[in-house]
Amino acid sequence: MPMLRYVGPLQANYVIQEIHIGACNMNLKARSVVAKVIRQGYYWPTMHRDAREEIRKCDSCQIHFPIPKLPKTLMTSIMAPWPFFQWGMDVLGPLPESSGKLRFVIVAVDYFTKWIKAKPLAKTTGKKVKKFVWDNIVCMYGLPKIIVTDNGTNFIHDPFKSWCKKLNITQINTVVAHPQANGLVERANRSLIEGIKTRLGRERKGLTFGSEAVILAEIGMPTYRTMMIKEGNGNEEEMRLNLDLLTERR
Repeated sequence: MPMLRYVGPLQANYVIQEIHIGACNMNLKARSVVAKVIRQGYYWPTMHRDAREEIRKCDSCQIHFPIPKLPKTLMTSIMAPWPFFQWGMDVLGPLPESSGKLRFVIVAVDYFTKWIKAKPLAKTTGKKVKKFVWDNIVCMYGLPKIIVTDNGTNFIHDPFKSWCKKLNITQINTVVAHPQANGLVERANRSLIEGIKTRLGRERKGLTFGSEAVILAEIGMPTYRTMMIKEGNGNEEEMRLNLDLLTERR
C-alpha cells in the first residue's frame, strides 16, 4: 500500500465527517468508512471504534437503518459452478423521477461472485433489457448460461426472449412467493434502496455516482499522493514511460 498519513483525534474526526456526511455524502457503514479512509491515505489506531461512534450520531443512518426480518420459509441456495455462469435479474422502481426521466433501475447479480451490475432506465422495455445484458454482461464477462428473472413482460416476451434463445441462454422464470425464487436479486435491490434513501435523506436532493479522484478531505488535509504530485509536463512523461513499458512487455 502507499504511505499513509498518521492523523490525530481532531483530524480523524474531520476525515470521518467529510467521508460520511460531508460533501461526499456517502452515509457508509463503519467498515466501509474505514476502508475508504485507508484507500484515501489516512490512518490512526482507533479508526474502527471512532467510525462506529460517529455513525451512531448520524440522524439519517438511524432513520434508515435496516431492520432484519427472518424469512417465512427456509431459503434454498442456488449454486453456480463458475463465475458469471448464472445471473439473476430484476427491475427496481418506479422511483422518484430524476434528470433524463429516469425512474427505474435494472439490477443483475452473479450467483457465484455476488457481483452486482445496475443501471438507471427511463423505460423497462424488452429492448432496454436486451441492451443492458449485452452491454453490461455479455461484452464484459462473456455469454451467461442461465438468467433467472421473474415473470415480467419485459423478460418473458420478445425481443428479449427470442434473443436469449438465439444465443443459447437458458431463461428460468420464478414467482415471488416461491422459496427458490430470485432472492439474491431481491436482497441486492433492498441494499440499493437503503443506500439511496440514506444518501438522499428527507429533502430528496439529487444523487450522482462515480469514483472521485480526490475527496475534499484531501484538500483540507493533504495526503502523500496529493503532496507529491508534479504538475506540468511530469504527468505526460509518466504516461509515455508507462506506454513504453507496456510495449516492451508485449
